[in-house]
This record gives sequence, structure tokens and C-alpha cells, in this order.
Amino acid sequence: MAKKKLLVLGAGFAGATVAHLLKEKFDVTVLEADAHAGGGCRTQWYGGHPYTFGPRIFFTKDDEVVKVMKSLLAIRHFDTISMTYIDKDSEFYNYPIQWSDLPKMPDHDRIKAEIDALKGKKPVADDFEGYWISAIGETLYEKFVNHYSKKMWGVESNRQLTANWEWVNRGIPIRDGDIRLYQDQFQGYPEAADGYNAYFDKALAGTTYLPLTPVRRFDFNRRIVHTDKGEFTGDIIVNTLPIDYMFDRTYGKLQYCGRTFMKFVLPVEQAMPEHVTWVHYASQEPYTRITEFKKITGHKSPHTLLGLEIPDNKSRYYPVQSPAELLRLEQYTKMFPKDFYSIGRHGSFKYKGIPDAIRDALDVAKAVS
Repeated sequence: MAKKKLLVLGAGFAGATVAHLLKEKFDVTVLEADAHAGGGCRTQWYGGHPYTFGPRIFFTKDDEVVKVMKSLLAIRHFDTISMTYIDKDSEFYNYPIQWSDLPKMPDHDRIKAEIDALKGKKPVADDFEGYWISAIGETLYEKFVNHYSKKMWGVESNRQLTANWEWVNRGIPIRDGDIRLYQDQFQGYPEAADGYNAYFDKALAGTTYLPLTPVRRFDFNRRIVHTDKGEFTGDIIVNTLPIDYMFDRTYGKLQYCGRTFMKFVLPVEQAMPEHVTWVHYASQEPYTRITEFKKITGHKSPHTLLGLEIPDNKSRYYPVQSPAELLRLEQYTKMFPKDFYSIGRHGSFKYKGIPDAIRDALDVAKAVS
């Protein structure tokens, strides 16, 4: 008996993983707009240095996700250490916020009084701003969160954002001693110089993989995907592309914040302190983060590569989780045809990392098997 057909749209982590998990049971076709799989997680080279479009650390508490990753790629342990520069203080502090840093701040007395006033009170979860002020007080919120978040998401007020994101504070708003950004049970980065690239190659092996095949239109009533290379369909369709694009923007464009990514090679072996991976800029600067990539990749060179991220409205990388956009998303999900799954950061319109995309793929594989 002929295998059922699985059509996957997009070959990032979500798409490549679901293709890999189901290629023994289905006849799998994967359509990818770019020349190579992996999207922003694909390693490229500049000045002899490997880098990705922004840092892509693998971190998770999910053993099943770790198992999938390790089945395709060797991962080494890596701890991410981040700092935040506060222009008003002319100082760098650990981030997440550390109790040990508070006495170093020039307005420590006011910060302490605000935190003392919050003791015994449960943080509110009405919106993003309300959560943070009720968790750490107005002064720390203004230092570390207010301007950074508005830049990060391209919003005028943080009250436009919901507070129900798991990653809002990684669990503890102020930490005591552990300066690692991620406290998950497993965190790391690929051993290979080309990062995650082999993951995509291995995942897509044994499928009909068609790069340079962008989706031009999706006839969701007939379940037909139109491309320059012809029409495609499947018994199961898994989408990882932006939902509003797939459904002809029937309810308008979903709001994203984009990024301009700038690369700099500097004539020094390292620019940041030994343990620091990247620095956030939480004040009025137009940029949000600077990353030193050799700290992540382990690349050896007498020079170093920095990546600077500047928010923009020209690209679509970070889905804005406002009540209005979540309502728009709900309207789109009601348009999904039968046996259609939409996963990954774009496909679910949620801020997701690599492990989340793999988890999405695992869930779909279980649902259709």
C-alpha cells in the first residue's frame, strides 16, 4: 500500500524535524524558499568566523527534545552569561538581575524600599508592564525592562503586551548567585564548526527536499500549495510559514518586530570579558544586543566577530504578543483546513526557540502517527 503524503512548508527546525520524524511512515516533500535549510539558525561565515543570525543556544528541560537533537548532532555543554548596560548608571550589571548587584546601584536605597514594599504580594499578570513593576518595583523596571522591551517588540507601551509568556523572567525576577542566563537541565551548542547545519542535512535526507521553492499562494479550501515549480498537496500539511501570509491576510497582517543584523570583525582576540557571551542595552540606544560569537562557537582566531542587533519594522522575526494580535491569531486558526498543522515560531505566532520548534514537531508526529 502506498504511503500517505506529508507536505512540509519551510525547512527550519520545526519543518526539518517533523520531516525527519515522519519520513519512514510518509512520503515526505519539503518546500523551502531559500537555497539552504535552517533559516536564521544556519551557520554562515564572515571574516573567517562562523555565526548565525543572532545567537542560537540550545536549552531545554525536555528530555525527549534533547534525545532528538543528540540523535542527529553532537552537542557540547555551554553556559550563556549575559550582562546589561544601564546608561543612567554608566555601568554593566549581570542579567538576569542579581541581588548582589543591587548595592552597587546609585539608587539602591529607593530600589530596596520598593522591593520591601512588595514583599508578600503576588505579582499581577494583567500585562507585561504590570507584572514587572509588581515583581521588582518601578526603579528596576525602568532600568532593565521598560526601554529594552519596547525596543525589542517595537511597541509604544509595554502595557500592549500580555504577561502570560513562560520566558518573561525565566522563573525568578531577581536571582541569588547563579549568573547563567538559562538554568535548564540541558544547555549547549553544536561541537561542529558549522553549528546546526548537519542537523538539517541529516533530517532532510530521505525526503523530497525542494530548496528555492517559495510558496506563492495557498488555496486552503482545496488544500493546494502553489509554487513556481508547480502545485503541491498532501494528506497531511505541516506549515511553518507566517500564518497571515498563508491565509491571504484575510484578517490583516500579524504584527512582528524585525531585526537588522550587523557584523563587525575586530583586531583583538576577544572583546568581552572571558565569561560574557552577550550584552543587552536597556536604555535609549537604537540597538538591543551585542554578541561575541566565538564565545558560543569556540572558534579560534586572533580576531573576534561581534554581531549587533537593531530592531526594525522591515523584517518579521519576533511575533508581538498583544491581546489584539492574539485575537487576530485566533481568527486565523479557525480557517485551518482538516489535517493542517501550523508549528514553529511563524506557524504558531509565538516566540519560540530551537527546543520549542522540536517539541512542536514531536507533538505533530505523535498526532498523525
